[in-house]
Amino acid sequence: MSPSTKVAGVQPSAKPASITSFKVLYDDQCEICQPCVAWLKVLDKHQRTEAIPITAAALSELGAGLEMDACLRELHVIGADGRLYRGWDAVARLARLFGVTWIIGAVGSVPPFKQIARLVYRFVARNRHALSKCRGGACRVARPDAVRRRAGFGAFWFCYSAGCLIRFPLVIWSATRSMWARLAVFGRTYHRRVDLLDGKLSILFLNGFLPNAVPLLFGELFTAILYDGVMVDPGSPKMRRSLVRHLRHIPAERIQSIVATHAHEEHVGNLNWLAERTGATLYVSEKTAQFLQPPVRLPWARGVIIGQPPALRRPYELLGREVPTARGRLRVIPTPGHCDDHIALFDPATKMLLAGDAFMGTYFATPNPDVHSRMWLETLEALSKLDIEILIEGHGHIHTLRPEIPDIPGVVIREHPLAAIEEKLRYMRWLRDRIDEGFDEGLSIRAIEASCFPWGRKSAWENFASDEMIRLLSLGHFSRTELVRSFVRNAGEVMPTVYQVRFYGENRKE
Repeated sequence: MSPSTKVAGVQPSAKPASITSFKVLYDDQCEICQPCVAWLKVLDKHQRTEAIPITAAALSELGAGLEMDACLRELHVIGADGRLYRGWDAVARLARLFGVTWIIGAVGSVPPFKQIARLVYRFVARNRHALSKCRGGACRVARPDAVRRRAGFGAFWFCYSAGCLIRFPLVIWSATRSMWARLAVFGRTYHRRVDLLDGKLSILFLNGFLPNAVPLLFGELFTAILYDGVMVDPGSPKMRRSLVRHLRHIPAERIQSIVATHAHEEHVGNLNWLAERTGATLYVSEKTAQFLQPPVRLPWARGVIIGQPPALRRPYELLGREVPTARGRLRVIPTPGHCDDHIALFDPATKMLLAGDAFMGTYFATPNPDVHSRMWLETLEALSKLDIEILIEGHGHIHTLRPEIPDIPGVVIREHPLAAIEEKLRYMRWLRDRIDEGFDEGLSIRAIEASCFPWGRKSAWENFASDEMIRLLSLGHFSRTELVRSFVRNAGEVMPTVYQVRFYGENRKE
């Protein structure tokens, strides 16, 4: 069949030319085809086209001469006169219907541009399964195995690299803007204590010469939280001078209990020291106690910048279901995912969740190797069922719509906590699906990682510079690759860090 032929069984339309109907046969499960049809609907203000998903029933109704494999292989368009256009010729014919695209169709219908366009079209059609992954999706066609066999991942890497190059100015602009924003937030919070809820809640922003590199480079603030007599996560030894500065203005008797949400170094380095200074009771979970006796030796970047925590010493109490406060009790909620021993604290009376690192904003792309993202998903689903009106992250950000919490730029985020949790759940579920699809298809880790950060998503290029900087400075300990790995590890398993050199060639994987 030639690119433009008559189709038996399709009768010419009796409609006037102004409302001629072109039947556009497309694969409604293909993530390359879908946006093209969406653009067609935007351009077609006079309804001159009809987009028809490819099914056996639709092909049978349209008449003889239409084969499923052929239609899935390339675009088919049937004119009102029964003429069939295929591939690039179909694209060019549709382009000539609209003023803004007419020149594309006209030029693309004459040699040598016609031949060049056909070659480009066939390349895209043959590799659309791979190319769709550049957009963070997967081309789910009626015959996926056949399309995958035709698709070459050289096309994928070319598309992904081109996307990176095109967006590089945006990456630089975003990195510059983010740097100034981080400087502003750091300046506003430096050595500051914020008292809220009539003094019941205090957020102590902690600093240190080397720890200051983290908020300046990556925007992650360091805090200790004092709530109704309970001090939560009092920082690392390298932040102790900053903590002492705050304690000069806080009566020792105000701190009655000390709690660690988990065993990471920026949260636990001052536990015994603060308990001895204040006489407060120290509470840790059983798993946190195990992790800190003695603590694992940190990778050099974490040890140098944040500081190696000391071994936990007695006396301390193991956390139960509740922690007593000055005027009530906090519920202890196991929240594994960020790490195996994580807990959060919830006050039903004020509807406030001290989340620790169980919630770290919607976009969190460079985890450390003890993150288990499937457990984290379960944790977030459980938290979404709580009646929360104030959510406080372990690194100082507050999510709330409550009017008694004042606006603090860079600290208070005006959104409902449950909406924030649901948004993060959607993002993590999307990641899980992309990663599962990639492993099912036997893709390399690097290809799966790229498909999880398509350039069409703003977060992919907006955070690219900071994500790659933390990968470089940590020698791969924190990375987007580690995010992929966090979805495929078993409970309690910490996967070894892997450094890779890759050579790409035809049909070659890592």
